Amino acid sequence: MPKNCPTPYSKTQSKRKSPFTEILLIRHCNPDYNQQDKLGDNMPLSKNGKTQRKHLTERLIKMKIDKVYTSDIRRAKETAVLYLKKTKSEACIEEGLNEIHWSHWVNIKYFNMSEDLRKKKFKGHKRLDKQLDKIQADVRPVIAQIYKENKGKKVAIFSHGNFIKSLLTGILNADIIGFLSMEIFQSSISKIIIDDDGYIKISFVNDVNHLPRPPKKDLFITLANSEYK
Repeated sequence: MPKNCPTPYSKTQSKRKSPFTEILLIRHCNPDYNQQDKLGDNMPLSKNGKTQRKHLTERLIKMKIDKVYTSDIRRAKETAVLYLKKTKSEACIEEGLNEIHWSHWVNIKYFNMSEDLRKKKFKGHKRLDKQLDKIQADVRPVIAQIYKENKGKKVAIFSHGNFIKSLLTGILNADIIGFLSMEIFQSSISKIIIDDDGYIKISFVNDVNHLPRPPKKDLFITLANSEYK
């Protein structure tokens, strides 16, 4: 943004210190769900996922990444492997980036409902909010360590939807309602920037401009077996 066009809140912000660390949060490409019963969480990418990976890799190569991290789960490692091959680089395998298993998918209404009313109608709110608090607390030191090891660099993290959601909602201090209301697309890139003092900004979420077609708009499949109809 030009210097003569500051943001409305720029005067209230503390001065940000360089170097700035950019962290790209990349959700794995589409896995082969037909093999889920046989392989469980160790599914490979599907044919569609490999096509997504091709477009994602072309995008990432242009972003001049300094360091790559990936979870220890197959679909994340397979998403990263083409980029690693083309750039002749290696990835750090970090189990702390593995998927966070969450089975309590709940329909949450937003319009015409106050926050208090939503919490009242959502019977499991307090219990699930405590579980989310713990997950967000577990995610924080993983990212903190990556930031500490890569100050001033651009880092790509190949991970999973619930991990990315937990990180972003933790930054936003969002509760379980915010977590359940967020969707992270497969093959998407989200970006956070951290300054030298540890101040953090969410730059963008769910960028899939590298894909020839946007993801399907109907992404409520995770709510199909909701506990609270």
